[in-house]
Amino acid sequence: MTIDLPERFSLATEPPADTRQSALREVFPEVFREDGIDFDALRRSLGDWAEPGPERFGLTWPGKAEAMRVIQEPSIGTLVPMPKDSVDWDTTQNVIIEGENLEVLKLLQKAYYGKVKLIYIDPPYNTGKEFIYPDNFREGLAGYLRYSGQVNEEGVKLSANAETDGRYHSKWLSMMYPRLFLARNLLRDDGVIFVSIDDHEYHNLRALMNEIFGEENAIATFVWKRKAGGGDDSGHVAAEHEYVLCFARDESKSQLNSILHESPSMTAKYNREENGRRYYLERLDKTALTYSATMDFPIRCPDGTFVSPPQPDPSRPSTAWRWSPATVEARRDELIFQRDPKTEDWRVYTKTWMSLDGVTPRSLLVEKEHGRNRDGTQELAELLGPKVFTNPKPTRLLRHLLNIGLSDREDIVLDFFAGSGSIGHALVDYNYDKGSSCRYVLVQLPEPTDGLGDKYPTLAAVTRKRMAAVKHAYDERQPALGAPRVDAGFRAFRLAPSNFAVWPGAASSAEALAQQLALAVDHLAAEAAELSILAEMLLKAGYPLTSAVEEVDFAGVPGFSVAAGALLVCLSRELTIAALESLVALEPKMILVLDAGFGGSDELKVNALQTVRARNQQAGTDIALRVV
Repeated sequence: MTIDLPERFSLATEPPADTRQSALREVFPEVFREDGIDFDALRRSLGDWAEPGPERFGLTWPGKAEAMRVIQEPSIGTLVPMPKDSVDWDTTQNVIIEGENLEVLKLLQKAYYGKVKLIYIDPPYNTGKEFIYPDNFREGLAGYLRYSGQVNEEGVKLSANAETDGRYHSKWLSMMYPRLFLARNLLRDDGVIFVSIDDHEYHNLRALMNEIFGEENAIATFVWKRKAGGGDDSGHVAAEHEYVLCFARDESKSQLNSILHESPSMTAKYNREENGRRYYLERLDKTALTYSATMDFPIRCPDGTFVSPPQPDPSRPSTAWRWSPATVEARRDELIFQRDPKTEDWRVYTKTWMSLDGVTPRSLLVEKEHGRNRDGTQELAELLGPKVFTNPKPTRLLRHLLNIGLSDREDIVLDFFAGSGSIGHALVDYNYDKGSSCRYVLVQLPEPTDGLGDKYPTLAAVTRKRMAAVKHAYDERQPALGAPRVDAGFRAFRLAPSNFAVWPGAASSAEALAQQLALAVDHLAAEAAELSILAEMLLKAGYPLTSAVEEVDFAGVPGFSVAAGALLVCLSRELTIAALESLVALEPKMILVLDAGFGGSDELKVNALQTVRARNQQAGTDIALRVV
């Protein structure tokens, strides 16, 4: 006789294909067959028909199929809490994760799916001088553990992706494709992603994002002037700029914010406020596109003299007013007369009213207000000392992107190539100025630093140290300023193997089979800490890493209440029927308990399941009981 027992809780991440196929089935049920999807039927449902053939427009490269396969491989790792390396662990909503970002993105899928408002990344530019993620991270968690020294094997070496390599661009594309694919899943419907890049891979990145996000969701390519003076003049042309690509999750649902005073020198030299309305002064002769004799006339000044449009060459008139004589007389109260401080000549300006909502963002980020490379370097040096990290992005540039892309007070910002943590720094500044509570999730590979000693052994350590220094700086500033405190703390985590031994598959011998059967009951790692086990259960049950957790007593058995009782977790190895009844009585959405907690008693398991079913039937609840 088959015994009806509680369902097991899956510790592996859900393959993206399962979620996408479920969504596809809801919209196109007619294309599903017994053996899978009928893609010809799908195309017909979409009103599309094309003769089959090998030639199709699209982006392809050697290794693309492998990159797509890697996406579907579930992660069986976890994120281990690092309270001692954190700041304000109990209260903060910010997260810094040390780990390989592809594995981390897989682990974040359930808890953060569709919740991120803005993603910013500054990935490797593939210049041939910087490091690309190691090839054997294709092995997933195992490759990362060797690289980070968490397993007792030879470490994985990072090597430069030289231009002489036959797959120079292909390697970079294979690295970026799965990460961008998974990142898209995390964006809200109105979310946006910004990606910094330079000329080395701009063309490939644009094609890649067209494929993943859809060309119709391309918002803009921002051009950022990264140097105050000349650029790198080692080539034929001195490069002064980089790019920031912006794509929406769904262009029809995303709208970038207007920017108030995006660039003072772009809008006007003089800004005023009058009767609660803001305006800027614009020269009346400034924007004439073509010369017209009818618009070239003298205007009477306050002292009774007259001023005509200034002409660089009096023999060839080229400048005229933007307003006609009749308009000047009708709107004279809107004119502002000012003397040039050098020549004492009169200049005529108009009051151009600005909406308090600001102006449409411009694609050229060329003003000093957008920051330069040296600004980012100086900011980091002031916090951690010189030469800690090369060319971090300036917070002024990132603040500008945050101003454009964020909309709500508690938006989530993600950066999975976090570097020194510039976007986290920029977000803390943003929250301080806006009075908001937006949160960041930063992910950084623990790349070894060169010559920085024990203080900054890895780049991930630099990220944490910087954000801790930002927190310290705000603690010193805020009391004196009398402003409300911003959340400048963070919870630190690191990527590691699961706290639970994973079912290894088909057994090759009786001894192996006996080991597998033992794991089915007690598969908790001996060294697993309670906080680490709890964090893994929360994440894989779909709860954010900063979820509120309270310790609760369940009829004498200790446990935890998560997110105001939505999830109840009991890690005791000595469950009782009274404890189980206490758990059910609180009517959570889900109850998670250890399989080992039943002490091998199927009777207790059956009673637990029946208790849940009885409550669901009587109270109309939908409590799910899962064993781990």
